[in-house]
Amino acid sequence: MVTFGALWLSGCFWLILHLFFSQAGEWGPVQHPWAPTALKIHGWIAVVSVFLLGWVMARHVSDRWSQAQKRVSGLGIAGIAAVLAVTGYGLYYTTDRLHDAAGLVHEVFGGAAILLALAHWKRRRSVRRSQVLAPR
Repeated sequence: MVTFGALWLSGCFWLILHLFFSQAGEWGPVQHPWAPTALKIHGWIAVVSVFLLGWVMARHVSDRWSQAQKRVSGLGIAGIAAVLAVTGYGLYYTTDRLHDAAGLVHEVFGGAAILLALAHWKRRRSVRRSQVLAPR
């Protein structure tokens, strides 16, 4: 959870620098001096996150698939993670219109990912509480 939180925060930090702290240069906008470092950190965390997501899919999902309580939000998280991975690679390997489209999708889905993750986590907490408080 910490890794995915760091990934989201580093992406938001870069996006804020990109959108609000670019400066006018002689040949157009110039990125903030911290933006390249923030993007590198985001990329490094993304690589770790891909491996962690593989573990989550292998262990967490397979262990809890039969419970069905959070299957929809879990599938949503997996779907968003797949879109973010594909668009992240697209941002690295493409140019022009495809790069711009990948960037827009990555920014929108990345920003929204936290909402689905919090909903999934909240449901987990409420399910655990109801199991603890349930009379036996």
